[in-house]
Amino acid sequence: MSLLIKTKNSFSLKVIKKPFSYLALPVILFFWSCAGNIYEQMATENPNKLISLEDSLLQSNPSPATISSIASAHKILGQRAIEVENYEKAMNHFSKVLKLLPKDTLSIYKTLLLQGHILYNTGKKDKLWDAIELYNKAAIVFETLGEPHYHIGRSYHKISDKDFDLIIESFDRALELELSAGLRKVINEAREDAMFREKKLKDFWK
Repeated sequence: MSLLIKTKNSFSLKVIKKPFSYLALPVILFFWSCAGNIYEQMATENPNKLISLEDSLLQSNPSPATISSIASAHKILGQRAIEVENYEKAMNHFSKVLKLLPKDTLSIYKTLLLQGHILYNTGKKDKLWDAIELYNKAAIVFETLGEPHYHIGRSYHKISDKDFDLIIESFDRALELELSAGLRKVINEAREDAMFREKKLKDFWK
């Protein structure tokens, strides 16, 4: 083969390889992006299905978008479990979020509340004090939210239903902060009940 032909062949190969490398990267990125969008949609529409794929997805060097989608699916399922007071199941979901996203503030907050709820449900006095500590930690994570203070008040009430100052003070603090309309109504009713019982006790001892 002549030097001229070798030179032409070498030049041809370089010309072919160069545009291929430029084309391949955008194509790969495109499909990577599409996969992320699909999982994001699945997290919202069918989170259980996405969770069933979690192990295989995490073993295949997932993109940040895929990890975020899996975390979102766990958050949705965790919130559903909270709504039916299945706190153990909810804890499992939010704990998995924190394994994927250790600094996820919402999941840290939810986990503290859930740990508090689980202890609260034991009804044991020492566990109730531990629950109050966890609710206080949750209140520090989101200082603008009133829900932790409501649960602190409930815990004081369960420890002693006559410790009105601590109970009412906690409910008042909760009502000063951000609450859903439904929870605000519940807290107002709980506060009125505590006020009524306090007055009734005072009247009894007059």
